[in-house]
Parts: sequence; C-alpha cells; structure tokens
Amino acid sequence: MNIHVQVLKFGGTSVGNGERIRRVAHIIEHTANNQQEHFPIVVVSAMAKVTDQLLRIARTICDGDDEATEQELTSLRQKHLEAVEKAITTPAVRDDVRANLTDAFLLLERDVATLRETVEQGRDVSLPTAAVAAWGERLSVLLVAGAVRDTGTQAVPVREELIITGYPERPHGAHGEPSTGVVVGAEPLTEETQANAQRLIHPLLEQQIVPVVAGFIGHTPDGIVTTLGRNGSDYSATVIGAALDCTEVTIYTDVDGVLTADPRLVMNTRLLPHLSYAEAARLSWFGAKVLHPRTLIPIAHRNIPVRVRNTFHPRLRGTVVGPDGKHGGATAITVRRHLALITVESTDLFGAPENAGQVFALAARAGAAPVAICSSSGHHLSFVVEEQSAESVVTLLQQGMDKEAWRVRSREGLAACACIGSGFIADPMSPARAVTALVRERIPIVTQGASELGITLIVEDIDSERALRSLHRDLIAPVIPLVRHAETRQSKVVRL
Repeated sequence: MNIHVQVLKFGGTSVGNGERIRRVAHIIEHTANNQQEHFPIVVVSAMAKVTDQLLRIARTICDGDDEATEQELTSLRQKHLEAVEKAITTPAVRDDVRANLTDAFLLLERDVATLRETVEQGRDVSLPTAAVAAWGERLSVLLVAGAVRDTGTQAVPVREELIITGYPERPHGAHGEPSTGVVVGAEPLTEETQANAQRLIHPLLEQQIVPVVAGFIGHTPDGIVTTLGRNGSDYSATVIGAALDCTEVTIYTDVDGVLTADPRLVMNTRLLPHLSYAEAARLSWFGAKVLHPRTLIPIAHRNIPVRVRNTFHPRLRGTVVGPDGKHGGATAITVRRHLALITVESTDLFGAPENAGQVFALAARAGAAPVAICSSSGHHLSFVVEEQSAESVVTLLQQGMDKEAWRVRSREGLAACACIGSGFIADPMSPARAVTALVRERIPIVTQGASELGITLIVEDIDSERALRSLHRDLIAPVIPLVRHAETRQSKVVRL
C-alpha cells in the first residue's frame, strides 16, 4: 500500500461534549480532504471524566451497591445521548449513532453483570474491571465517527481493539487480596499489534475511509480485553502509529504545545516549536504534563515525529518532537516537587565503589526509582526519590547494608529544578548562569547534577516556584521592567 498516513489523537478534553466532538470532526474532515496532508487515522480517548465514572461503576459493583451502579449507568447513557444531539445534525446519521450506542450499552451491561458475578464468586476482579473501564473509548469512537460522517466525509468506528497485549500484572491489596476499581496496564506485543493493525486498517485506507480507533485499550491474543493503564491514550496512539509506519503522530489536547515552563507559575512562557526526543522525555520525567512518559518509546527509534497541538486553536502548528532539538543553552525549565535526598556514606573514606549497585537494588525493592543521581564516589552516594518512598528506602538500606560500615540519611521537603536543553553543558556559562540565578535570589542549593541534557538543581520545596521563575527569567526569557517616565512640563514662552 503506497498511501502515506498520519495519526491524529484526540484526548478526553477534546471530545468532552457534543460541541467539542463536532469541532474535532471538522479538524478530521479538513485533514482528510486536504491534498497537502497525509490521510488520517484517528485515535480517540473517552469523553472527559468517563473513565473515572466507569471505575466508580466498578467500585459500586465490588461494594454490592446495585442502586448506585444503576444511577451511574443511567447518567453515563444520558451523557452520550446528549452528545449525539450536539455533535450530529443529519437525522439519518444521528439515528444510526443512537442505535449503535443502544447496542453498546447492552454490551456494557453484560460486562457489568460479569464483574458482579466475579465479585460474588470471590475471584480476581482485575480483568473484568478493565473490561468495564474500556467502554469509554468504545462509546467515544461511535460519537466521533458519526460526527465525521455528518460533515460528509467517510468514516467508520473500528469496533475491534488494534493493540495486542500480554496479560497485565494483577495488583493486590496490602494483605494479598485482589484490588478493586483500578486500571491495570498491559504491555503491547509489537509484531502481533502490527499484523492486527494492518489487517483492520489497510482495507479502509484503500477505500479512503477514515478509521476511528479506540485509544487506551487492547486485547490479549486470546481476546481478553486489557488497558494500557491510566493516561495511556497518548501511548496507544504512538503504538498504533509505529505499527502502521505513519509519517507523524499528532496529539491534540487543550494547550498550544510544549511551553518553556508551566504557564500557571511563570507569566512570560514561550511556545517551543521543536524539541528532541531526549529533551521531551526529560521534561516529562521532571514533571511536565503535556506528554505521557511512555509516549515516545514506540516511535523514537523509527524517527517518527510527534506534534502537540491545540484542538481549540487548530491553526497553530504546535510543538514538533523529533530526533533533533535546539543545541546549546536552556530550552525549558521544569520542577518536580515532593522529593527526598537519600545519602549513603561509608565510614571508611576508601569504601568500595561496587556498593552503588547494592544501594540501587535495595531501592528498587522499595519500588523507588531514583529521580536524579546527584553525586557518587567510592565512599559517598546521594540520589533523590519521591518523598513518599523515602522511609521505606531508608529502612531497606539500613537492613541490607553493614551498619558499622555505612551511614544512611534522608532529607525530605525538597524539589528538583531541571534546566533542560541539548548540549546544555557544552557552553560552560549555561550551568554557571543557572547557579547564579538562584544565588541572586538567595535560594540555597542543596545539591546538583549535570549531563549533556542540562543541570538539575535540588532546592527546598518551599523555594521551588521562586526558583523556577528565576531560572526561566535568567536562562530563557528575561523580564523587561516597565519604566515610567516622569511627565515633562513644557514651559510656556512669553512673547513681549
């Protein structure tokens, strides 16, 4: 097949109600009929807050509250029927979508009954809960495909999940009992997903029909419904894009793209037209919320770009994340809060460096991946973890290491300010300017770490927002103060 395709992914806020779904349909229609654009494959999330509602339904079933379950189902049905009225104007298309929704809700009620039976039998509820949670996207594809057809463009909802996954690890409660009301993430199987996606999508593309596909969900090789975990819709879009060898994946959301800092904390942020994969991954790791951390994994090695765009400002081109970014200096500043610094220090100044491996293995047992490694030597190692994990990490380290030879300390109430940019330390002035920016504001630096992608400055949590603003001001966007000139009074000339 010679047709070039792109993936358009619309998140929950983009399809949050009927009016927004209609807006999305016009974006899809414009793309599909624009000769300068590659043909779209559409991936959609559930309507805003619908996955949470489905998980509430799962919890009420597990609690045996049948009345609350029925109330939630009625509310969910009404929400989608109201969206049909706003999104679709053609009577025939509207009737068809209503009929499809009716059939879908009957199948949802069947999955609800299965979950209820599973609870009554005392069996593990993880997979039946995932089956219920999957219905948000299944309902959404019906609405979006109908709204696209309403614009005069051929589109069909793809009812079968494209992504083939393994079985998820089943989470358990504190005493080993099955947990309830959760979304358990499963991992995609690459070759199986590629074969399945091509089988389902290629016949539609050959007929110039827009496929509308559910994000977030998949199924095992034997047909058991799974999910990719909370916030996994962006990830599913790039998994599908890689499987179909697309030219680009566009994530439509409610922001204009990736900004140089959090606009809620910094006033004069700028839109970044380009980012490298490495820069975007590091931004995500240190707290930026625009891209899900796993989103880039399926496509980075194939050099497929990801574009972040605003559904509500579709004329803006957004941010392109690709192989290369801007080199030299800071590209963006972000902050990750509620951290703790763990310090492991040998009482022998010539301690063995191989103990670093033991330290991280013990931290991993506590489920705590280091957020940043700040310093390492033969007798000293310090790293930052999530504050909530600090106590368990310290306990495991104290139990697993020789107390006579090693001292373990923890300092909580910290934050990591990350100045990110390709080739950041190639210019020796960049790290110096970052440190100077905090010194000028009298913000103490607890510790720091640096790499080719930037510098990470660990500060007190209470200073983190002030640190973010001062770093952004000095490294990216200086604030030019307004100067008020005193009024000059023109003297009167008296002629004699």
